[in-house]
Amino acid sequence: MIKNIQPEHHKKILKLNAEFVHWLSPLDHDGLSQLLSRAEYARQANEAAGVLIGYAHDVDYPEHWNLEWLRPRLQNFFYIDRIIIDGEAQGRGLGQALYADVAEYARLRGYSWLACEVNTVPDNPGSHAFHVRDGFQSLGEQAFPEKDKAVRYYAKALN
Repeated sequence: MIKNIQPEHHKKILKLNAEFVHWLSPLDHDGLSQLLSRAEYARQANEAAGVLIGYAHDVDYPEHWNLEWLRPRLQNFFYIDRIIIDGEAQGRGLGQALYADVAEYARLRGYSWLACEVNTVPDNPGSHAFHVRDGFQSLGEQAFPEKDKAVRYYAKALN
């Protein structure tokens, strides 16, 4: 069910990203390639009906604002950069399966925390509820007025 992202999944990932771009950053083919080249974890479920991409806390990604916010506040974390679940597949457990997989991946590699951000502008109440149900706790918020965007940061202990 959960496998590494392969080139044949890229077109579907870009389509899903465009569908949910209001909660994600825009992404084209080159951007996806760059994202995947930095990712330590890049897996998909059900032929890319669900996708999760993540990084180690110390990845060389200096222009990543969310990582820069998290680094002084959290030690030894694994960062969930992007999760996308196809609208037709939502509510079927793909998000839970991907989160369980990335948590196990991070735990086995000695990371102490799983961290992510969820939009507050535009708000994504379903994602906030999902993270709270999964044991994530809020760390704080950051606004990006130039992007008309704001996020809440979450973390979950992996011990």
